Amino acid sequence: MVHTWNERAYEALKGKNLTLLGWSFVCAFILEAGTILDPTLYGTRTGTLFASGMWLMIGTVVSFMLYPIIIGYHWVLLETVRGAESQFQHVFRPMRQRYDRHVAAAIVVTVYQLLWTLLFLVPGIIKYFSYAFTFFILRDEPKLSIRESITKSRALMRGRKGEAFKLVLPFIPVYVLGLTLFFYFDTVFLAALSLFVATALIRPFIISRFAVMYEDARREYDEQWNRSA
Repeated sequence: MVHTWNERAYEALKGKNLTLLGWSFVCAFILEAGTILDPTLYGTRTGTLFASGMWLMIGTVVSFMLYPIIIGYHWVLLETVRGAESQFQHVFRPMRQRYDRHVAAAIVVTVYQLLWTLLFLVPGIIKYFSYAFTFFILRDEPKLSIRESITKSRALMRGRKGEAFKLVLPFIPVYVLGLTLFFYFDTVFLAALSLFVATALIRPFIISRFAVMYEDARREYDEQWNRSA
């Protein structure tokens, strides 16, 4: 199945790779707006540790406020996999439609993943896959609550985490390189930039593969539900 999902994702993105990649960088740039404005990235003297902490807090808040753009990017990739034509303005749909719900979803998913990662690294990775379909479900089933969307994502991913890992495996070296440079550079700006580029580069390819996987998992889930009914 992994090979089939890769092929379907490749076919869906054929001729659109550069466009979707460009959109990924724009979305990442917008998302990191709060961090980019942080003067500590450019060696500016901030005066006090309190000021640095304030910039970090402001950047985090702004990032969460803008995170629905990334949710919208998930929706665009899902539409692309389904054969629909998308425009860049479509990434802003979660900001125009039930904005507060999508901000809350981003916070809840991030907190859940962070808590599991702090517990142990492996559970954190497993939960990353468990929650991978949440943003797709928010689009397809807007009547579900955030918690119900997360629960359904876990249900759809049950028994498929190994396959999900194989899907992202080819892109892990790019992320590891970005993470390595992040810790290597002494300049905060260059460190942040290296991780920024690595994440933006692999985003369309990982999300598109998860979108294809989600389509099959959702169909199998619905068929099983109908048989049970």
